[in-house]
Amino acid sequence: MNSKFKDKKTIPRVALIGRPNVGKSTLLNRLTRTRNALVDSTPGLTRDRRYAEIRWDGLTMQLIDTGGMGRSPDLDRISRIVHEQSLKAVEESDLLLIILDIKEGLTLADKEIIDALRLYKKPYLIIINKVDSPSRELNLGEFYELGVNEIIPISAEHGKGINALMTRVVDILKHMNWPLKDTPANLEGLTRELKQDEDQPIKVALIGRPNTGKSSLLNRLVGEPRMIVTDVPGTTRDAIDTLLQRPDRKDLLLTDTAGIRRKARVRNRIEKFSIIKAINVIKASDIVLIVMDISEGITDQDKRLIGYTERYRRACITLFNKWDLIQQDQSLVKLRSRELEQAKRFISYSPHLNISALTGKRVNQILPLIDNVYVDFNALINTGSVNSVLQRAIAKRTPPISKGHHLKLYYTTQVATKPPTFLLFANYPDFIPSQYKRFLANQFREQLGLKQTPIRILFRKRERRS
Repeated sequence: MNSKFKDKKTIPRVALIGRPNVGKSTLLNRLTRTRNALVDSTPGLTRDRRYAEIRWDGLTMQLIDTGGMGRSPDLDRISRIVHEQSLKAVEESDLLLIILDIKEGLTLADKEIIDALRLYKKPYLIIINKVDSPSRELNLGEFYELGVNEIIPISAEHGKGINALMTRVVDILKHMNWPLKDTPANLEGLTRELKQDEDQPIKVALIGRPNTGKSSLLNRLVGEPRMIVTDVPGTTRDAIDTLLQRPDRKDLLLTDTAGIRRKARVRNRIEKFSIIKAINVIKASDIVLIVMDISEGITDQDKRLIGYTERYRRACITLFNKWDLIQQDQSLVKLRSRELEQAKRFISYSPHLNISALTGKRVNQILPLIDNVYVDFNALINTGSVNSVLQRAIAKRTPPISKGHHLKLYYTTQVATKPPTFLLFANYPDFIPSQYKRFLANQFREQLGLKQTPIRILFRKRERRS
């Protein structure tokens, strides 16, 4: 494990292992009480390692969801890489949950996978999934052919057998001397709220069209091949989180998202799910890295992605990847610069870099730039300074007459960060023209030195004093 990653030696790791489509992601969702992993009947939906922390009976553990293992002779290029990712999860885990599918019975592939896993000498449990009826329970006997004394039947989809499973998991981990970490329930939420900004990593989303190099860029940033990278467009289907810990710097939670295609080209259900998840990741992020292929130029879909960051008021850094392909063609470089300026006219505050994830050119500038942008995005300004900016802005451009009303702006105060958000009191807030709102936002950004972040201004009517 790369030393840049958060050291998880303080908590155990439990890997979910098995063939594709046996229900590993469904079990992860059940245990985490979320739908963070995409679940569908399409085999091989999960392709990368996915990490999630849960707490069960006082013990905190990290789950690793994997893409699925298979028989070596049957593996194509993608499946072989997925298989290798699963083996990495095995190597770094403390306990294996080997998941089998009762609907398909005990297969030759299951036997070969388990024989291969035994070579790692890791403790494991055999989990039989999809046991959701008494008739299926009658078929459990064949799985004892594996030579194990215990099998645990569950239905991840319906929640059956989950408590029994996790009781065994916690019992095994306790006997491995993993400590309980009890936090009083009435203090846990309060502590998290009070330390939220200190403890939470900077959430960075990597978005872009398929095959623009997002996964290659993430691998370059973290220094190890965490994501599956091939020349097949759309390799990443889900949104995958990677925690990057840096000494004396805030941690980064880097989320690689599925490539977002134009709606007319979204033909299958899985890709639609991926697009929805990618947009949700944008909404939940602090900073969005929009990765574009400079050899293809800025497409309409790239412009839509830029528009998403403006709509949801996320800080943004645009990246032209594959810079090495055109850097010698100065006329093309100038053309791409003009295209970029036009596409970013509404988010001109966002910085830009020309990079090559393949060669590493300028990739080392991305993390310092993220830190600088985050300082602006999370800035907190005192009320006196903000009101001084407001008065200078009014002196520079008097509020217009709108719909017969003389507009007056009284005072303002900051009410939120991420992005910096200001509440401004006026006599007719509903009549303030959008052009004047943009003028005020630009003035706040320029005069407060917040040059790399969106600014949000809310308007409220000042109540008359009695």
